[in-house]
Amino acid sequence: MPTSRWRRRSRSGVSDIIAVILLTAMTITAGVIVWYFVIPTPTVQPTIKYTAIAGATYPAWGDPTDCWPNLANNWTYYLSNYLKTGHPDTLYRTYMNAWWNDCEYGTNGTYNQMNATEIVFTQVTGNVPLADIQFNFICHNNTPAPVTTFLTQGSLAAMSWFPGSSQSIPSNAPTLGYCATFNAKSFGGGAFSVYYNRLGFFKPLSANETLLQPGSSFVLYIHTAGSVREAPSPIEPSYRWNLDDADDFHGAPSWCFTVPGACTIELVDTAVSNTPALATIPVFDLHQ
Repeated sequence: MPTSRWRRRSRSGVSDIIAVILLTAMTITAGVIVWYFVIPTPTVQPTIKYTAIAGATYPAWGDPTDCWPNLANNWTYYLSNYLKTGHPDTLYRTYMNAWWNDCEYGTNGTYNQMNATEIVFTQVTGNVPLADIQFNFICHNNTPAPVTTFLTQGSLAAMSWFPGSSQSIPSNAPTLGYCATFNAKSFGGGAFSVYYNRLGFFKPLSANETLLQPGSSFVLYIHTAGSVREAPSPIEPSYRWNLDDADDFHGAPSWCFTVPGACTIELVDTAVSNTPALATIPVFDLHQ
């Protein structure tokens, strides 16, 4: 009898151990299955909404040949004798010194006003860094053969300027290139070195803004014939002074605003791959 009782206890102990092992195995297996079937939540692409306001005017910042120094009298008062004789005098030097201080090396000059359309971002979902948003100005032409080019490409961070903060252009600001058959690099012999302010600039809500915010905007210049006059300056020949600024092309060609489908602005979120553009803006819709 004692032996039998011992054996019965022994079998009971083994059964308890086996039950614990099976229960543990089931728990581990269930845990592995639950972990294996976890589906990652897809990243939600930010969305933006905008409205375009035509009929605006903005100074042609950043171009000293479009700048007049702040002096008490009109430029002709200081330069008329020089234009007649070709010899600098005291009034000439007064004007030119003011131009260097206010326009070339300063920010106090009065700049030519240019026609512009302001693209105002009215709604932004999510935190979108300006450094991640690429601004593409795309040009299409079908005559005489289909051609598609980028007039300029650059991040909104590189194209940002807050009016009143400075006149400094970021070192990585994009330049203008080709717009279909139009070569902005060689137009007038000097546009290759021209930065984005020939086309427009991104205006954040504050000078140190790093995210796209509702209320921020992109100012797109519209250069029409006769809209910009060449300011008198020592870096421009005197025969060009106060004439149409045709040697420096500002912005996109006029046909971008008059031919449907000719030019398009794309805003692309480079941080999210293989997704549609944040915005596709037909330039034709921005004409005045």
